[in-house]
Amino acid sequence: MTMNHAEVQGFVRSNVVSKDGTNIGYLSIGKGPDLLIIHGALSDSTRFTRLAKELAGAFRVHVIDRRGRGMSGPQGQEYSMEKECEDVAALQKATQAEFVFGHSYGGLVALETARIFNLFSTIAVYEPGVAIHSRPDEWNWLSAYETAINKKDHRTAFAHFVKGSGHSPLSKLPLWYAKLMLSIFIRGEHWLELEALLKQNLLEHQEVRRLAGTYSHYGNLQAKLLLSNGGKSPRSVKEMIFALNNKIPNSSKLEIPDLEHLSPENRFEPVKVADHIKRFFLT
Repeated sequence: MTMNHAEVQGFVRSNVVSKDGTNIGYLSIGKGPDLLIIHGALSDSTRFTRLAKELAGAFRVHVIDRRGRGMSGPQGQEYSMEKECEDVAALQKATQAEFVFGHSYGGLVALETARIFNLFSTIAVYEPGVAIHSRPDEWNWLSAYETAINKKDHRTAFAHFVKGSGHSPLSKLPLWYAKLMLSIFIRGEHWLELEALLKQNLLEHQEVRRLAGTYSHYGNLQAKLLLSNGGKSPRSVKEMIFALNNKIPNSSKLEIPDLEHLSPENRFEPVKVADHIKRFFLT
């Protein structure tokens, strides 16, 4: 995925080298305590420039390009959550950041990094990609997604993902109809950006499935933690936030009215998310 120059104007581009030698790029802006932002699946650093700018008045914000996109190297043949955590650890070492914000899969990366390395004093996540249950039937869509990817039928693969992830009203509709609606509303440059990340998305959600049902491990987290979600998000997301809040001692939960899963990204309502993040980190 290429970066739009207008989207990164005012940011400084830098890189670190992760444990396995992969180059990890990131964008930085602002002054103050260092704060890392970890984006989710089907996303990259440029989707979080508005959120970063909103936070830049209070923090030195660093937005990572997770491996497999943007300024960073490939996921690699031995991709795993552990490698994602090593990438974040390398960035934390370079910046000495004590604060981290993670969205969706990036929220899962933040929690796993904290569990493995205990690097941050304060963590905020927005609808982290944590699967509370490990029921196999919940992942039937993933094999269909992989089959479609292997056939290079990217529109069908994307429809399987949107239905399977459960964040869209299309989840309950027939596949053909979901595919039609997505083809109408997501096209042009936006579709090309998403399409370029479909293979990465497969490996990342295979890791979500592998970690499903292991959230009790987060009971040992030492950092102060904010678990947030949007008021418009489905019940399953709110149940996940509730379960994590019950399991993690030093955690609090926050539901932000009128927001949904993608609200932290540029196209939606990052300003409202930034207000709550800022308040939490500075309290």
